[in-house]
Amino acid sequence: MPPEPKETNPCQDKVGDEQQPDETAVPAAGDEEIDLDGATEEILELNDRLDSLSTVLDSIEQQNDDLRAQILLLLDSQRETLKSFKEENSRMAAKDSGPPDGEEPMQES
Repeated sequence: MPPEPKETNPCQDKVGDEQQPDETAVPAAGDEEIDLDGATEEILELNDRLDSLSTVLDSIEQQNDDLRAQILLLLDSQRETLKSFKEENSRMAAKDSGPPDGEEPMQES
């Protein structure tokens, strides 16, 4: 049974592509002269883009360093707070487990 018109064979597509010349292929030496003026402009434009990217990356790196420093400060603060909570809990536990004052605790009714 022949395939429906919508169906295509992937092998047929590849064969059709192979028959067409590849426009992105590098021309053989001597096929075409290089426009040095145009190439120089392209190189300068590319250089400007690379400089811009470098500046942006430097900015991102600086922000990353600043965030890391802030996170480390926050972490130290959290550790100090946790340490003080543990000390307070220890004091409260020692106080509650101490000898009674002679007073009976009130009973709930």
